[in-house]
Amino acid sequence: MKTNKYRLLAVMSAAFAAVMWTAGASGELTDKQLTLAKIDTLYVFVQGLTEETKREGLTAEQIQSVVEDKLKQMGVRVVSEEEGLKIAGSPVLYVNISANKRTRTPAFVYHVDVGILQKVTLVREPKIRTMSITWNRGQVGYCPSISLAKSLRETVGYLMDRFEEDYRAANPKPKESEKS
Repeated sequence: MKTNKYRLLAVMSAAFAAVMWTAGASGELTDKQLTLAKIDTLYVFVQGLTEETKREGLTAEQIQSVVEDKLKQMGVRVVSEEEGLKIAGSPVLYVNISANKRTRTPAFVYHVDVGILQKVTLVREPKIRTMSITWNRGQVGYCPSISLAKSLRETVGYLMDRFEEDYRAANPKPKESEKS
């Protein structure tokens, strides 16, 4: 009886894996990726850095600069909060960093989250519009205190690279033949 149960579980797992692989290989975009379509302008908001992270050599302004430079390289216009509120959907790219110093060792545990926050409308009640996270990626890490700033910058860079991949998937560049 147990053998049949495990065999069934193995078959179901293989079938699930095949379906997931096929869906990913089909070139269809995920809902998260689709929410990035037609965004060409963003306001950037960095939060969560503390006096402790500043003492370790990292400021919100440094992270803001890294993120804005990446967006500009991608061809995304970066605007002030005031200008961002005037854009359809008011999309915001946020970076939230939480770093906690360990008490017994000179090290930090951290979490970095990068996401897109924008106005959405409820399907069941179209009159209701609210801000919601429509795309995000996060990563948890652990590092010695001496390398906190470097580790956080690298993590933000990694997450921005994931953003760029999904953004490009949702906003492919037109082919030369389509430009004419």
